[in-house]
Amino acid sequence: MKYKLKPYMIIILILCILVGIYFLWPIITDESDSVLVEEGVDGNSSISNVAEISNKPIAYITGAVVSPGLYELENSATVGDVIKLAGGLLPYADVESINMAKPVTGGDHIHVVFNFHGNPEVLLRGNKININTATAKELDALPGIGPAMAKRIEEYRSQKGPFTSVEGIKGVKGIGDGVFKKIKDKITI
Repeated sequence: MKYKLKPYMIIILILCILVGIYFLWPIITDESDSVLVEEGVDGNSSISNVAEISNKPIAYITGAVVSPGLYELENSATVGDVIKLAGGLLPYADVESINMAKPVTGGDHIHVVFNFHGNPEVLLRGNKININTATAKELDALPGIGPAMAKRIEEYRSQKGPFTSVEGIKGVKGIGDGVFKKIKDKITI
């Protein structure tokens, strides 16, 4: 059985080839140096070609930061600089696992680990914790205060009464100037 090409099949074949060339032309001619930039925030956005791509290195930050994403770096950028660009740390970021002074190069992925130990919801609301009424779980959410220290604070309150000042918490065994400095802006009486 002999197969015969019909005229409409030839037209469809030519159209397919032309459509393929149309979509593959940017790849074939390597026009990947232009970037599309969307301008405007309303429904009337316009798109324009940008001839140059910035040669600044880019780092990717994820995890417990306000705005995870890609950020352009300066030549001597550190992890701390990238965290600032990302809007800072969230209240439940594990700051103990971060080396803020570590240099960052282009292509680095920085992941800030979450620390869900304790009760971060109180810190997320931006409310200060009342050290006279807080539960051990709420106290445990404070930086530098673990479950054992939270229990000590509760025991101190029950034995000696409520704190009369924020600085009074330094009377609890194990809370010195270093721990107090970390929590003083997060507590109240």
